[in-house]
Amino acid sequence: MILEEVNSCPICQGKQFTTLHTCKDYTSSGETFQVLQCKSCSFALTSPRPIESESGKYYQSRQYISHQTTATSAFDRIYLAARSFTLNWKYNLIRPYTRGSLLDVGCGTGAFLHYCQKKGIHVTGVEPSDARLSISGITTYKTLKEVPAQPFTVITLWHVLEHIYPLHETIHHLTRHLAENGTIFIAVPNRLSLDAKTYANTWAAWDVPRHIWHFSEENMKDLIHRCGLQVKEIIPMKLDALYVSLLSERYLGRSKTPAFRAIRGMYQGLRSNLSARKNGQYSSLIYRITR
Repeated sequence: MILEEVNSCPICQGKQFTTLHTCKDYTSSGETFQVLQCKSCSFALTSPRPIESESGKYYQSRQYISHQTTATSAFDRIYLAARSFTLNWKYNLIRPYTRGSLLDVGCGTGAFLHYCQKKGIHVTGVEPSDARLSISGITTYKTLKEVPAQPFTVITLWHVLEHIYPLHETIHHLTRHLAENGTIFIAVPNRLSLDAKTYANTWAAWDVPRHIWHFSEENMKDLIHRCGLQVKEIIPMKLDALYVSLLSERYLGRSKTPAFRAIRGMYQGLRSNLSARKNGQYSSLIYRITR
């Protein structure tokens, strides 16, 4: 595997970094990766990281559940149940802004696209992995560059931006596909949440090396502003604290008893959400963005 160093912060172009964590890839390789923090703006990133052309190897695991449609473990069942619940929640979130067309970037197996299509929305997807091959009846593309020049009233990235190598280029591509009065929804993990602080280097949402960028609220606002867009609203994803904490407990391995791990995970997830009611630092945040 060929690794590359990230020598410049993609947000402020700072050149100096400190080591924030050393994290293990619990999903596929078992390798360890450094999470660095920019000294200038505190943005965090994975470095060194796999080169983009070889990064797909780290998604080729049965444990990478977001590209699966069937469950093989209790954690898989929790994830798929939560995904089913959130489909309607996400649809209701975007519905006031959808006037006929949706582009879902990083659409995975197409669950959200199919749900919205059944609601009468014209949908298009982008998915670089072979997961898109299982999507039927919907137009999908491997890359954003392949999408024809047409305006979409809503563009969504549900936990996708943290995976994308060319940050600024991608956001500029999104802007070119956005209708004049359109809206972009971007969901990313929040590294300043209480569950992130509690689990430290075993926090499941580090998800190295698939997650190469690690955002705080201020980082996201800064990035979006520098790309000429505006953050209009920040919306919490409260279920994420529960699932991420359950997964983090499994990684931590403090107990051999699944029941105790589940209880601890639920407790930490609820604790994180209660804390976030005061400071807004939920485990994952959705940014509603316009021109």
